[in-house]
Amino acid sequence: MKKEKKVKIPKALANRITRISAYSIVLVAMTYLGLYAGLWLDKVTGMAPNFTFLFLIIGIVLGFKGFVQEVIIERRAR
Repeated sequence: MKKEKKVKIPKALANRITRISAYSIVLVAMTYLGLYAGLWLDKVTGMAPNFTFLFLIIGIVLGFKGFVQEVIIERRAR
């Protein structure tokens, strides 16, 4: 059985991929946090879909805002 050669990724590229992946996770997390905060407020207040839609949209907007800011910072660094 032959040994396979390990492919080395340059450190700068690995750091860049890690940062972009982290912000992608933040985007998803903000969306879910907004959704669940809205569901909880709807349950507490009894106002069925109002807070769910509102906080879901807020979560999506905040997640995309952070992601876009990171992309802008990444492009300026080049």
